[in-house]
Amino acid sequence: MISQLKQRERIFVIVGGLVLILAILYFAIVAPYLSALSTLDRQIAQRSEQLQEVKVLQGRYLEIKDQMAQVTRLLENRQEFSALTFIEDLVEQTAGRENLISMRPQSPETRGEFIVDSVEIKLEKLTLKQLLELLLGFEGAATPMQVKDLYLKQRFDDRSLLDSTMTITALRRAT
Repeated sequence: MISQLKQRERIFVIVGGLVLILAILYFAIVAPYLSALSTLDRQIAQRSEQLQEVKVLQGRYLEIKDQMAQVTRLLENRQEFSALTFIEDLVEQTAGRENLISMRPQSPETRGEFIVDSVEIKLEKLTLKQLLELLLGFEGAATPMQVKDLYLKQRFDDRSLLDSTMTITALRRAT
């Protein structure tokens, strides 16, 4: 069949056949290969980002683990501690008993091997200095304490004084 074609027609058929074979090779092998490479490059970039996130999380986890170990050691080495008594004494020392409107203990929460005691206190007519001393007193307590909620409001009768409602949490070991 090819032998019956003229020289010029044979060249066209051979060139056309080569182009067809090259097109088939490109679309069957090269294009999927290049597509797979670009997909793998994207996946490598994603996995690298995920690895960085995991490393950051690992560092944060180790920090928290160290903090938990410190808290556990601190809780093991202390005597009996009453958050309510401590808060009341601290308020009396820093703000005065007359500024304490209410103290409301909340039901304790168990979190693993720890119990979280919460106390809501309302104070009136505090100066900013008294409030800061009170917050520093909570931070420097013998047991881990945290001011969970803090609401401040300026008084209408004296703008230099504050009314405060706060929730303080204290950590203790479950027995």
